[in-house]
Amino acid sequence: MRSFLPSLPAFSLRARLTFYFITLIIISLTVMGAGYFMKSSDVILANASETSLGLVKMSNRSIDATLAQVEQSAINMHLDEELFTFFNNTSLEDRSDADRRITRVLNKYFPSTEDVFSVNLVTKEYTFGETPNFWIPKKDYALSNIYQIGQRSTANTRWIPTYNLLEQFYSTSLTYTEKDQYVFTATRRMNFTAVRNNLLREMGENVERPILILNFQETMIKKAFKESLTIEGSFYQMFTEDGMIVSASGSLHDQAAVSQDWIRYAAAKRSGTEYIEINGRKMVVCFDTVNVTGWLSAVFIPYDNLKKTVPNMSAYMFYSTIFIILISVVLASFISGRITLPLKRLLRAIHRIGEGNFDSKIEPTGTMELNVIIHKFNQMNDKIHTLIEENYKTQLKEMEAELKALNFQFNPHFLYNTLNIINYLAIENKQKLISNMLVDLSEMLEYTAKNPGRVSFKEDLAYLQNYVFIMNQRFEGKFTISYEMDPQLFHYSVPKFFLQPFIENSLIHALDEMEEGGVIKVSGRIEGQLRVFTIVDNGKGMDPDTIRRVLESEDIPKDKFQSIGMTNVNQRIKMLYGHDYGIHIESQKNHGTTVTIRLPLS
Repeated sequence: MRSFLPSLPAFSLRARLTFYFITLIIISLTVMGAGYFMKSSDVILANASETSLGLVKMSNRSIDATLAQVEQSAINMHLDEELFTFFNNTSLEDRSDADRRITRVLNKYFPSTEDVFSVNLVTKEYTFGETPNFWIPKKDYALSNIYQIGQRSTANTRWIPTYNLLEQFYSTSLTYTEKDQYVFTATRRMNFTAVRNNLLREMGENVERPILILNFQETMIKKAFKESLTIEGSFYQMFTEDGMIVSASGSLHDQAAVSQDWIRYAAAKRSGTEYIEINGRKMVVCFDTVNVTGWLSAVFIPYDNLKKTVPNMSAYMFYSTIFIILISVVLASFISGRITLPLKRLLRAIHRIGEGNFDSKIEPTGTMELNVIIHKFNQMNDKIHTLIEENYKTQLKEMEAELKALNFQFNPHFLYNTLNIINYLAIENKQKLISNMLVDLSEMLEYTAKNPGRVSFKEDLAYLQNYVFIMNQRFEGKFTISYEMDPQLFHYSVPKFFLQPFIENSLIHALDEMEEGGVIKVSGRIEGQLRVFTIVDNGKGMDPDTIRRVLESEDIPKDKFQSIGMTNVNQRIKMLYGHDYGIHIESQKNHGTTVTIRLPLS
């Protein structure tokens, strides 16, 4: 390798790129393959954990469906007319004789299943309903805490975690025996109602409300979680929000596998997967919440045992890496050829530009980076071509300006003296109108002789008013003109002759077919950092094509004001202030024209 690297510059660009690509690909794949191999087990473990969590959720949904049906049946039983008639009777006589009838009604709402241990309606004096699997006392049930909890459950069903019926009613011993019966209970106070004469009637105020008590086998939860314990050494526990064990794989008297703090944390999170340590052993805990009761179900899976279920990825990774490297060698050779082809085209184009051929264009091909280079090269070529053309046009304009300056370099005093002589003759012959027109014309000539460029807006407006006065004599009674100018505008300079061409256009073209009634409004205002001037007429208007030709100086009819026409004004504004400023024309045939001129304030 050391003897090979110094000889690389002797190879072509394509060969070097191919070598570099293959080297980078092999190194990258080796590193990525090793990293992927190391991480693949963790990824699969995470997927396995999610699968276990899915099983826990399925178990919880099964329990939720059963318990939700119980709650709905309890709600429906409130409207049972037979129970309403029976329990709305304040007399306690002969209630023991009705036990079979009440049991039949209870079985209608809560059919007997292997998961339901017993269903009872309990009053202070008697317990209605059968207890086929275990003897529940027919009397004195009201002394139990289960009955007291039911008395307080008026709005919804209260769920009581697992307890031993033997301890509840007959013994205080904590020693496990074969007669122990573990159940969890749903209870609520029943306020029966009935519809009489289209009215909903409730039980009398002094009538005792019975307590519904449903006892479920704790084994119901064990069966639900049997499918979730598929990995050796896994077990489950179900907790209340207070950390009390509701059900477990082992004995209910065993301690919780996790701390109270963790149970509160998981209950707040409601569902998820966590990695924890129990007695120094790493465990995966998949937990979910039973919606009906709010109890937390958790399946604990030994991490090592879960890892044993992950397939061996080493052989797969080895053969996959070899295959990808072979494919990459072929692709590297092809891609390097595709990359160098645009570079060769670029070199040929640079050579043509060096010979003065600026029309050379390269079609973008290759990678994104080469496309950017080619695009920028084409832009540079266009800009160089544009700059050369603009420089050539600028030189022509400068020569044309110099010729015009030479043509207009004469002393205007002869014209002023001549106009003054004519003015004196007009005054002697009492031709005041002619005298005023001569004075205005003289002022206009004096203003015209000033240097071009920017002038005081006050002077340019005076020139416009002199022009309007003379044209008003020519078109007597044909038009009226009004001015509305912000006085602040007089403090700024403007391009010379920037309003007059638009008034001339209105008179010569827009109002040429009107004998009278022509209206022209000239206004100026300041809007933020802009000076806005508006010329509005009620003439015949222009179509969009005419507006375009006016602004682009395309086939415009020539007249005596050609040198300072509308197109000239637009071009001078853009040259003086930039392309963000200039002229905007709005017009419709036979609906007049509005010309807006925007200049910067500064």
